Amino acid sequence: MFRRAHVLAFLILLLPTTHAVAADLKITDSRGTEVVLTAASIDYSGFMASDKETQGIRVLQGDGRVMVKWTDLESLKVVRKDDSERPPRIEIEILLRNGKKVPATLFRQGHMKLLGKTDLGDYSIDLDKVRTIVPVR
Repeated sequence: MFRRAHVLAFLILLLPTTHAVAADLKITDSRGTEVVLTAASIDYSGFMASDKETQGIRVLQGDGRVMVKWTDLESLKVVRKDDSERPPRIEIEILLRNGKKVPATLFRQGHMKLLGKTDLGDYSIDLDKVRTIVPVR
């Protein structure tokens, strides 16, 4: 019994782990520049805690928070920025892969930086400066 448990534990260690692979995204910034990011993630970290999201983007749908996965997203477009609120409220339109358009608002937390790699090297941009996001398939 003791040997069987060790063999089983060893075999479990040999199983491949399935780490989620970060998406590649084409973004357009506030100047109209298009950039393709590989291994994209969003850094929502604050002062004390690390909080990186690789599977999608956090948005508000009404008063509720939703994490829209890159695999379900066809495109995301900023439609309006309300500077009368602090911090500014960024309203977006999400086009899902099934063709449905859904209004939402960017979820504000921590750094809110979109990170990845471009042909030139490591890339970082504040989500406030992003105008469109399209997953590259």
